[in-house]
Formats: sequence, structure tokens, C-alpha cells
Amino acid sequence: MRSRIILLAGAFALMSGAAMAEDPMMNTYDNTITTKNTATGVTGTLLFDKDMTYTAKGTDKDGKPAEYKGTWAIKDDGKTICLTPTLPPDMKDGPKPSCSPFEEHKVGDSWQVTNDQNETYEVSLTAGR
Repeated sequence: MRSRIILLAGAFALMSGAAMAEDPMMNTYDNTITTKNTATGVTGTLLFDKDMTYTAKGTDKDGKPAEYKGTWAIKDDGKTICLTPTLPPDMKDGPKPSCSPFEEHKVGDSWQVTNDQNETYEVSLTAGR
């Protein structure tokens, strides 16, 4: 089955509060990143963990629930976040590795970001998982 996840990895500039300078991702670990592709309207969620992994949830091109995991890294002296998905074998058309500008945000913020694949997303950070 050819799956196309609604989350195209890398669409996310992520955030932290200024007081959390040691770990710029601290603000995301117990919270949820929600994304919406502005071209397709497809939505999904990202759950980031301290061990530099994440879980992405959404739907495939047929509207069926889909999930995959991956790893994240902050690069370019904190200016860029890169996501590398680890796709299940049956997900042939899943997201590719990508990078986005990294910005500071707090819970409740919403913003827009364009990744290195020229995909634009509306993104929000909400409390809880």
C-alpha cells in the first residue's frame, strides 16, 4: 500500500522559552506540535522526546491512520531543526528527511514555516500530549 502521511517531516520550526537555553526543545517534550500543510490541508501531530526521537501521527493518502517515528537534530548553531523519519516497510511514499528554520515559541503559539523542500505549514504548540 502506498501511503502518504499527512505529516511531511521537516515542516516544523520548534520552540523553547528563553529560560530553557540549555535545551531548546525542552518546551516540546510534554506537549504537542500540530501541523497543517498549506497546499494540501493535511494535518498531523509530532511528539518530541528528550532522546532526540519523535513520533508523527496522521493519516495516509486514503484517510487511514498512520504513524511513524524518527530522529531530530538541531544544526547550524541552533538556527535549523532537521527531521529524519524512520518509515515502516509498507510506507513507500512517506516523508523524506528535511530541515526547517528553528524558532523559539511557547505553548499556545501558532506560526507558519517553510522547509527545505519548499513545503509550507501552519504549526502550533499546545499543552499536553
